[in-house]
Amino acid sequence: MKNVVIAGGGDVGFSLARALSEEGHNVTVIERDEEKTRKLEGLDVMVVQGNAASQSALNKAYVNSADVLIAVTASDEVNMVACSIAKNRGCHTMARINSDDYIEAPVSNKDLLDCGVELAFCPELISATHISNVLTLPVLFDSPLLMMDQVRIVEERVSRRSRVVGKEIAKASLPRDVNLVTIFRNEEVLIPRGSLKLEHNDRIIALMPEKGAPTLIKKLSRALGTSRKVRLDKRVKKAMIAGGSRVGLHLAKLLNDNDVAVIMIEEDLERCRLLSDKLEGVLVVNGSPSDRELLREEGLSETDAFLALTEREEVNILISLLAKQHGAKRSIALIDKPSLKSTLEEMGIDLVITPRNVTLSTIMKYFHLDDFQSMATLSQGEAQVIEVKVREKAKLANRRIDSIMGLRMKGVLIGAVVRNDNLIIPRGDTYIHPNDRLVIFTKSRNVRWVKDNF
Repeated sequence: MKNVVIAGGGDVGFSLARALSEEGHNVTVIERDEEKTRKLEGLDVMVVQGNAASQSALNKAYVNSADVLIAVTASDEVNMVACSIAKNRGCHTMARINSDDYIEAPVSNKDLLDCGVELAFCPELISATHISNVLTLPVLFDSPLLMMDQVRIVEERVSRRSRVVGKEIAKASLPRDVNLVTIFRNEEVLIPRGSLKLEHNDRIIALMPEKGAPTLIKKLSRALGTSRKVRLDKRVKKAMIAGGSRVGLHLAKLLNDNDVAVIMIEEDLERCRLLSDKLEGVLVVNGSPSDRELLREEGLSETDAFLALTEREEVNILISLLAKQHGAKRSIALIDKPSLKSTLEEMGIDLVITPRNVTLSTIMKYFHLDDFQSMATLSQGEAQVIEVKVREKAKLANRRIDSIMGLRMKGVLIGAVVRNDNLIIPRGDTYIHPNDRLVIFTKSRNVRWVKDNF
């Protein structure tokens, strides 16, 4: 258990405070906005109203006895000052930094050390890197990939016409090597059991062996009634980016470096000139990304992926749907509100990326760097995917999975076991051995239990 101070109680700060407090950490949040502080008071955290860059507010938050300060206010300068003070008090520090005046990499442990920031992370650059990974893997889904190359994690949705609607998972006749590990139903996160009945529009996270994944995904898609075609063997060769934002600029560089032909459409003429200077080998076109004729002229129907990355959420939604209607094979939209993800993907947008979610996942991963091999966050911090190596003297080593009561009681699911580089999709009679690597799906409140027992 750690003492954590979070500077900033906005969307990222709120989700981070909820996730860490559910894990059992002592969390204090500093936030100056009165409305946000009222919302934070609904969590099991201490709230200090004030400026996170002031020594007074940091003292009230007991920064002197804190293990780590995570600064996620909207101001880079406030974040850096808060980290500087906290570092001088003996506290580890992490900070969200947005400006390219300060950081050029998605995550850096060097750029701002002189300012007291041990780990700096940029949401826009993290988002661009995340999208690049999704496109160049290649998969159609937003996959939180762990270190193990033996495992594929995919996301699917249960169609209204699917034969599995109303059936218990154990009786749904799903592919044998596919393990359903998390279900998002409306606002609820479910860790599935065999007796759970599937419902229309359930969003499913499934785990399967990397070997044979294309065939398994096709079988799963047919079972769930998914109409879209999944081609894991077809790499992205041509991409169209709408919006020359910082996310768009960084993504264009990454894709170009991976030999993807990139066309970028930007409305502002001066920004186009800047992009042209910085993006050698990328075609930059001045025009409106919602201009259908322009999109057709630039070869929208021939692109493997259309990426809506303007700085206006409503525009990204509109042009993503427009691109799908006019022949884009995939459409990806950058959206601020995570709550819109399910609705927009049901409407036809293939993938919705929210900088808030990928930033939260990055923070949680580095927060637990000493605890787990890897970690990814799902659903705004409510659920976690954990990769852990079983210790020699772990409490649950040398036990059969179906004999571990805590797994059922707490809603913890072991999705995969890697033993001597061999992948096992576990069943109830599978034993957990020391040095096994496990992929575990759990709600945030059980993370500490996983750490203590494995």
